[in-house]
Amino acid sequence: MTTKPLSEIFAQRAVELREFIFSQPASNFTNNPWALANAIEDFANEVGHMMIFRQPKVEVAREQLLAQQPVPRTIIEFGAFVGKSALAWGAILRDIHGDKVPDDVNIYTFDPNPQMVALTREFVKMAGVEDFVHVLEGPGSDSLRTLHAEGKVTTVDMAFFDHWEQFYLSDLKLVEELKLWRVGSLAIADNTDYPGAPDYLKYVQAGGSGIPGSVKYETKSFETTAGLGLMTGLEHRRSEHRRGT
Repeated sequence: MTTKPLSEIFAQRAVELREFIFSQPASNFTNNPWALANAIEDFANEVGHMMIFRQPKVEVAREQLLAQQPVPRTIIEFGAFVGKSALAWGAILRDIHGDKVPDDVNIYTFDPNPQMVALTREFVKMAGVEDFVHVLEGPGSDSLRTLHAEGKVTTVDMAFFDHWEQFYLSDLKLVEELKLWRVGSLAIADNTDYPGAPDYLKYVQAGGSGIPGSVKYETKSFETTAGLGLMTGLEHRRSEHRRGT
């Protein structure tokens, strides 16, 4: 028996998910990102083979964002997939800022797969968060460099890594390179134990590069009941080598 590649399974699940969501009254999800995110999770639980960011992990991230000071305004996400986590970030920032989200609050989610980008954009629009949740097609590193060059992203309050684990570290270092972290910024990475991101974990658990003047990380690992994989959270603070600390 021939086993389909995961990429084909994910693509088929995305088609089935779209049919499932659009078979329901649009009013169920209008201006309600939480409702749509929950419906996506219900579907994933039913059919399987969907590597979404599940609600127990969302709740851990939500607690970190609610406690963040100053309150979060810019989130970047490497790996949109079907948009479940992007909807959750939108719902959380709306909870924090109110229904009229300020113009300087933005979420940017990156994915190289045009099918996933199109689906995520549909869901974002359906949930009424398209004014501040932006879905960009292409490698996240390219998209982030462009956003920075255009002056659209100058500080990152949270970066979420949930794409290919082998790119976690290089993309984290890109955020450093572009000097986007502030004191108290968060980096959250999913599935750091399985499939695993050992180089990323080694780097952040060591506190960063250790180069004088570089950023320094404080790490926490969270285990949840949401399937396989640890979620590693990082808080960036200034290195003790920096002047004025």
